[in-house]
Amino acid sequence: MKIVVTVDTGTGEETTTVGAVEMLPAEQVESAAARVRSIFLKRDNVHYDDVLNAINSALKGRADADEDRAVAKNLRSRFRAADPDYPVTSQGKRWDGGSISNKQLSGAWLYGHLLHEDEKRRSYTEPLALEEAYISATKTVCLEMIAVVSTLHLIERLQVKGWLGLPETVFTDAVTITASSWMQPGHVMALLAPKDTPLPESLDRDLLESGVWKPVTEVFPLPGSLPREDEHRAGSS
Repeated sequence: MKIVVTVDTGTGEETTTVGAVEMLPAEQVESAAARVRSIFLKRDNVHYDDVLNAINSALKGRADADEDRAVAKNLRSRFRAADPDYPVTSQGKRWDGGSISNKQLSGAWLYGHLLHEDEKRRSYTEPLALEEAYISATKTVCLEMIAVVSTLHLIERLQVKGWLGLPETVFTDAVTITASSWMQPGHVMALLAPKDTPLPESLDRDLLESGVWKPVTEVFPLPGSLPREDEHRAGSS
């Protein structure tokens, strides 16, 4: 919120205005919210409490892990500061006409308007502009993203120390789509068979040997493989 106070030095008159709040593009915030959603769902096994508990278990009994334990403790505080349902959740509750916190507004937008169709959560946005709820949710999502990335850095550091023993695929498997197009890898053949032909149980065998499946170019010859009209006349005369 930006408040601008203007004072007329001649008359002493004061004018107060509230400036516009710049908002992040909704598509980016929505995409980020979907990415970190599972970190904040208690029923998912990557919930931040479960992850940090596992990290603390790996650090248990290590005399040289005090700094890492402090980092994990700080991360838990940061996750809870971002979590719209900590320490009090509005899940399953309607707005009762009382005051509304920023976390309730954030949860109303995330779970009432974006990630779920939760009419009770959505009720917290009734007395306010939807943009105000979105601004609160933006702060939540950004804090969540930073906490998640910081947790990843801690995990990477502990992995290098040899204290976690996670498979390397955790760090190398692709998890995001960056390409704008995709080509099917390997050898591709286009085959056709009569309408009622059952699908083969396996593609390991050569379907051409069955005599039923034929290359698409035999059934529908490509334009370049068809005889020209004058050649056809000459051949048929």
